[in-house]
This record gives sequence, C-alpha cells and structure tokens, in this order.
Amino acid sequence: MKFNFLPKEDSFFQEFQRQASFAKEAGAMLLNLMQDFDNMGAHLEALNELERQGDHVVHDTARQIAKSFVTPIDREDIHALSSNLDDILDFIQASAVSMVTYQVAKPTEPAFRLAEIIKETTDVMYEAVGHLIELKDVGELRHRIKELEHEADAVSHGAVADLFKNEKNAIELIKWKEIYSSLETVTDKCKDVMDVLEGIILKYA
Repeated sequence: MKFNFLPKEDSFFQEFQRQASFAKEAGAMLLNLMQDFDNMGAHLEALNELERQGDHVVHDTARQIAKSFVTPIDREDIHALSSNLDDILDFIQASAVSMVTYQVAKPTEPAFRLAEIIKETTDVMYEAVGHLIELKDVGELRHRIKELEHEADAVSHGAVADLFKNEKNAIELIKWKEIYSSLETVTDKCKDVMDVLEGIILKYA
C-alpha cells in the first residue's frame, strides 16, 4: 500500500536539501569565478570549502542509512540521490581546479556559456529536490534540465571540434578538451539527479 506523504521531519530529506543547496551555490560560484577570473584563487577556495561540507553530508547520510532500522524511502534510492547530488558538487569543483592547475589565462566563450548553463541547471535541480517531501510532480523541471543538458552537449562538442580544427598548441588542446568535458558532465549529473528524483516520486506518490 502506498501513501501520498512522507515524514517531513525525517533528516534524510533535510540532508537532500542541504546537498541541493550546496550544488546550487557551487553553480553560482563557478559563474562568479568565470566573471571575476583575476580573483579565481579566492573563488576556488570558497568552492573547495563548499565541497568539503558536501562530503560531510554524504558521510552523515551513509551513517544514517547504516544505523536506521526503517528508512522513509528505499535505502538504494537514498544512496543514489545523495551520491548523484554530491557528484554535481565534485565536478563543479574539479572544473575550477582544472582551470587553476592548467594555468589558463582566461575562460573561453564556450566555457563561460557552459558556466551559465550550469548555473541555471543547478537552480532548476534545487527547485526539483524541494518537491520531494510533498511528492510533487517534477516532469516539467526534468524536461527543462534535459533541454539544458542537450544545450551543454552542443556547446561542449562544438568547442572541442573547434579546438581540433584551429588550436595549433597540443597542450592547450588537451587542457581545454578536459575542462569542457568536466563542465559538460555537471549537467549530465543534474539529469541523473532528476532521473532518480522522478523515480522516487513515481514510486511513492
């Protein structure tokens, strides 16, 4: 028998909200980093701290799963949602780290556009996670994220094609190909979150 509600006080849902808020904040930080590239060190430090906080939440969630006799939703669903939310934060941080490590002079136009897409995607994803506690339909939000993910694919693929056509420096080509891939993966992970989220809502609604 299914029930059309979930316990609002359950800490798992609070942790999901925290993770989603971290991802949303990281998306905004990444765009700020692109816009204020001369001060990217400070932006990266803030992202690194946010990523550490996200790791703590993942570990807390894993401990809660281990010690809980009964969970509000299936354990595998809790793990999948928490893990995918953490992946978003990890890939945003990794993208910023790559730009520092590779000592890029400034963001390219495709990188900046990918950061804008990531900002919007994490905003939509955060809104969708907020629907979980009430088991509200996320179909429209999922559709928007799929559109953004497709746009990110197109931007990334176009940027890589341009690199192979015009970039004469092999090292620069390798650097930016990896950065574009990392940025594009963020939107893939947001889509993964939406797939898990919609599955949970359909299961329990």
